[in-house]
Amino acid sequence: MSISLVEGDWQRLQEELLKAQTEARELSLALADAWDELTLLYSLADQLRGVLDVHKVTRLMLQHALDLLSMEGAAVLLKPPESDWVVHLASCPPERDEWLRSSWGKVLADEAIEQGKGFILNDLFAHHRWSGVAKAFNIFNLVIVPLNPHGHMKGVLVAWNKQRGEWVSGELKLLSTIAAQGGSVIESAYLFQQLQETFHGTVSALASAVDAKSRWTAGHSHRVTQYALQLANHLRFSEQELQQVQLSGLLHDIGKVGIPDAILDKPGPLTEEEWTTMKRHPVIGYEILKSIRQFHGPILEGVLHHHERIDGKGYPFGLKGSEIPLMGRLLAVADGFDAMTSDRPYRAGMPVEKALQILIEGAGSQWDKELALGFVAMYRERRE
Repeated sequence: MSISLVEGDWQRLQEELLKAQTEARELSLALADAWDELTLLYSLADQLRGVLDVHKVTRLMLQHALDLLSMEGAAVLLKPPESDWVVHLASCPPERDEWLRSSWGKVLADEAIEQGKGFILNDLFAHHRWSGVAKAFNIFNLVIVPLNPHGHMKGVLVAWNKQRGEWVSGELKLLSTIAAQGGSVIESAYLFQQLQETFHGTVSALASAVDAKSRWTAGHSHRVTQYALQLANHLRFSEQELQQVQLSGLLHDIGKVGIPDAILDKPGPLTEEEWTTMKRHPVIGYEILKSIRQFHGPILEGVLHHHERIDGKGYPFGLKGSEIPLMGRLLAVADGFDAMTSDRPYRAGMPVEKALQILIEGAGSQWDKELALGFVAMYRERRE
């Protein structure tokens, strides 16, 4: 039995095949776009893993939003507790984020937080409420989604002036996904930074309390820390290493809480017995801090070894050269420079240039040669 197609049937079949081919191409493009979006979102989630820096999180969010969508600009606004909205980071032409700093931008941010969800505003030039201000700032459409509407660090992600057409629900959902991924990390990063600031504030206060035991050492631990950080930056230490330098610098003389005030404030040379007592302060400091697991490693090494000398004539153990941990060698330079340039009960502080010359002369014997000469070069460069 044969089946023959009349001309009309054949034409309809051709049309259906053509339609199917068109739909297949559209589906293929849609799948490709969806795959690109999924890949970028997965990449964002992967890059955000373990990040505890608010600025880095917002930068990654904007980068991925711009990779996925075509628009004039995008920005993240943040509102810390008991503060007003600030434009934390924006990616747009110069000055084109000014509208976000206006009362309009803040009202929109507040609305997104109050609603707890994002919204789209297309055709703003004809909007019953915002047409005037939209025309003034030349913002013809926008989409805004909230970050952490119930968190400590509230925020919004805003994108404006889509390059082609209007904002659609799929793009709102996409930005909401980015906001959800980044928002939770921002909240964690903010809480971590608050905790970190509290911790550093406590350590700083402790250092000040130790320095206050004698009017001659007021500010010493903070100055040593700044000198050490400047040298560490000059030597391109990592961010983690700089954190360790800061803590070790602030705590390096904590052991002086166990040294009698009469010795710390004595206007003349110390007796042999008094000097023996004074030389115990690195070990006392180590004993005070050793139970704090987070201080193990370079931080405690700086506390314990900042009075060692390269030639082995230092204390408390008489270590030589590379036997002395790097943090001890670094703080020894910073501590020595501040000691030379600061007033003491028995002498006035010496001129800076003389102290730098002594560092040069003692490089390789009293102090690590590379670190001492590096400090001199760094200090002179900063003065020029």
